[in-house]
Amino acid sequence: MTNPWTLPGHGRMYSLYRLLGMIRPERRIPDRISVSGLTSPVSVEWDEAAVPSIRAASLLDAVRVQGWIHGRMRGFQMDLLRRMPSGTLSELLGPGGLPYDTFMRQLNLARWAESSRESWSPDVQRVLDAYADGVNQAWTSGPLAPEYRFLKLRPRPWTASDSSVLTYFLSWSLNSIWTGKWARDQIAPGSPADKWLFGPLADLPTTTIIPNTGDAEPWGTLGIGSNNWVVSGGRTADGNPLLANDPHLAPQLPSIWFQNAVQGGDLDVLGVSLPGAPGIVIGQNRHIAWGVTNVDPDCQDLHRIHMQDETHYLLDGEMTELSTRVETIRVRGSADMTLTCEESHAGPVIYKERDGSRIALAWTGFAPIETVPALIDLNLAQDWESFRSALKRWTVPAQNFVYADNEGHIGYVLGGHVPERPEIRVLGVVDGNTRATLWTQMIDFEDMPQVFDPPQGFVVTANNGVEGHQGTHRIGARNSLGYRAQRIVELLESRPQHDVESFQEIQTDVFSKPLWQLAERLRAEPDLPSSWRPILEHFDGRADSDSPAPTLLYLWMMAAVPESVQHALKESFFPDVEPSQPGTHPFPENFWGLMGERLAPAVLTHYDELDRISAFSKAEQRAVAAFGPDMSQRHWGNAHPVLLFHPFTQVKAVEAVFGRKPVPVSGDFFTPLQTAFPVDPDLPWPRPVAYLPSYRQILKPGQPALSVFVHLTGQSGHPGSDHYDDLVTPYAAGMLKPVGHVAERTTFTP
Repeated sequence: MTNPWTLPGHGRMYSLYRLLGMIRPERRIPDRISVSGLTSPVSVEWDEAAVPSIRAASLLDAVRVQGWIHGRMRGFQMDLLRRMPSGTLSELLGPGGLPYDTFMRQLNLARWAESSRESWSPDVQRVLDAYADGVNQAWTSGPLAPEYRFLKLRPRPWTASDSSVLTYFLSWSLNSIWTGKWARDQIAPGSPADKWLFGPLADLPTTTIIPNTGDAEPWGTLGIGSNNWVVSGGRTADGNPLLANDPHLAPQLPSIWFQNAVQGGDLDVLGVSLPGAPGIVIGQNRHIAWGVTNVDPDCQDLHRIHMQDETHYLLDGEMTELSTRVETIRVRGSADMTLTCEESHAGPVIYKERDGSRIALAWTGFAPIETVPALIDLNLAQDWESFRSALKRWTVPAQNFVYADNEGHIGYVLGGHVPERPEIRVLGVVDGNTRATLWTQMIDFEDMPQVFDPPQGFVVTANNGVEGHQGTHRIGARNSLGYRAQRIVELLESRPQHDVESFQEIQTDVFSKPLWQLAERLRAEPDLPSSWRPILEHFDGRADSDSPAPTLLYLWMMAAVPESVQHALKESFFPDVEPSQPGTHPFPENFWGLMGERLAPAVLTHYDELDRISAFSKAEQRAVAAFGPDMSQRHWGNAHPVLLFHPFTQVKAVEAVFGRKPVPVSGDFFTPLQTAFPVDPDLPWPRPVAYLPSYRQILKPGQPALSVFVHLTGQSGHPGSDHYDDLVTPYAAGMLKPVGHVAERTTFTP
């Protein structure tokens, strides 16, 4: 049977590289494998999707084998994941990685990852050491990932500190409120661009996680986020709680997640792990189930430090000196690069302004953190109190945790360090020449928003505000505008009882309220193009992949943004930092990168001020240039497909081997099935999806055999494996499945 997702030429190029010895077929994992360090044999059962269920006598044996499996099936991906936060991509990928590496070296995350590891208990260190040992035995005893044959490299051994630094891989991408603060500083207050990017928006939803606390401060996200919700047994068909979660991240090949079950000693968990770290990040054990969404709280500040000379500045009137260190960045195919990095009292210097002032970044992640120990405790938690106890140690990234257990309880906890502030403050760059602008303590865990067995019988989080202005916890955050949360609540309340099937329908719902509102307005316009009218008149608000309506609406919105706003937002994010290919910097290329889900609500808010006739003309011209005159070519799945990213897809010679076809998807920023994409008018169409549900789970606490899952691509990292992309079809169709029947068995022996 022909694989529907392989690119043209895949078979020919794959065969060529096999003949040249550059790639070898995926080697089957043997029935018996010897792994030193085990205290007794470990059994692994594989289902038909290559999901392993690890059964060991002890926790350390279980995570040692989990490390071996991760290393064997996802080795190259693990290497990339540790290189991104540590700033060592260029060593692997060449000069193209330098913009990313130089910024990450300034942050010095590798230092904090190492200091975090050193602070953990001997028991936690033993877990990480066992895991790392399993990875390294897989790398030394079996075939390496095929990418290394092309690069003619071998990975350096995996360490416990590498697992620690993975915390920063996720945390940095999920903590981005600093970019909005920089934009506040750079864009003139009261200007048209300021009103579009930060001004009030009309008729926003008021759904907050903690209900009846007033309106949350709107901000608007870029699309990276997630949905989760949990309902009590009073709202389900079988009388037991049900929990759903779909974390929204960038599409990758292979998937960022690896599904597995891990049992050993007191550990008995099922869900998805992050290759490179032991245990389960999202899932369930014998007693509880949990899911997460991002908070992006006000845990980052930018400090402008006016200098006395190149290295000295006044701090509360006293002369203070920047500390410096020299970093050497190894660059594949080029000379090493030497980088001088600076550190201030407020944090690392991330930018030097033209007048010599430094911009320093403060973040709750610049400290020894306990997220990995907290995750281990979470995997072992048995009830609400042990769940809360685990989250007391959770540091970054701050997350909305929803909870359910096999006793019928549900709940919610905001886990993570959030600075205590005298007021909710998310604006601008602060004075860096005084300590008065530094935070002094974190909100106490007991004062963090928490809910247990709420009277409404459910909890919903979708990156919306935790509390409104009448809340007591002062949680400032980069909140979503609330449309997804509002829609999920509506769908939960639309029927008295739910089951797995109804939860699947919610996860794949594609009703977009702002698109529906805009279509209503445009239908009343006398100058609406005649070819558009029948499309918009039949549009029901669903951002379906086979409908051209969302394409027309987004083309029109981008064309309708006033020229003054467009000009201001296309300025480089950092002056003097040249824009490059999107994604090569760990920050936006320009201020359009911050518009995200604000575009449609801003267009609706300023609708009467817009040059609507001109926007129709510009939008139609862009549509013809991108898709041709045929309206059927403008369907939404063609206009914003999912391009599954692998570093080798950027290299034409091997793209057909490692890449896969674009995946047409439904949804937009505002639909539960969220598919966010860049809204910069100057970027070409089609617009690849930047963030989408990377994984879906629907969990029945205490009944793992009835829980269902799917992630985006497949379990294997080998492009010749049947399991490299075998989940794309069920994922695109919104299908989830339980762990399947045993297809193969492996025994790991001491």
